[in-house]
Amino acid sequence: MRSRRRLAPALLAPALLSPVVLVALAACSDGPAPEPDASPSVSAPTGAGQTTPVPPTPDDQRAALASAGDATDLFAGEVTGGASQQASVADVAAGSYAPRVVCTSADGAPVTVTVVAAGAELASYEAPCVPLIEGGATMADGSSFDVPGGALDVTVAAVTDAVVAVGLVPAG
Repeated sequence: MRSRRRLAPALLAPALLSPVVLVALAACSDGPAPEPDASPSVSAPTGAGQTTPVPPTPDDQRAALASAGDATDLFAGEVTGGASQQASVADVAAGSYAPRVVCTSADGAPVTVTVVAAGAELASYEAPCVPLIEGGATMADGSSFDVPGGALDVTVAAVTDAVVAVGLVPAG
């Protein structure tokens, strides 16, 4: 008899709790489930609490270049690893300039920036880049060089995928 007395409350407990559980479940599931927010700024997890960093856009790099001062904008864009991109500027005033480069690359590999006027190379600069995983961008100035004035071509070559902005700042 004793064993039955001990089992009776245990057998009755689920019967008493089930209406409470049902009421709670009904309150939580009232109405349709909300649609998940498909925000493009949220990255999928890649490991224990980590997310894939989002690379900056060419406009982000151009804005960083502009915020640093009086740089003439020559190029802003994405450069695929192992390739190069070229841009031209029609009218640059004669004077002494230094290239200013804002860069983020997939693994931190530098980019090479070459400035040419009338077929003659004026400057070549290996600019440092911050790795994408660290976020942000580097901004660095190369050595100054003289521009005869007129049209300039700038070529940006990358070993790995990079997002780059290039400008010229007056050397002085």
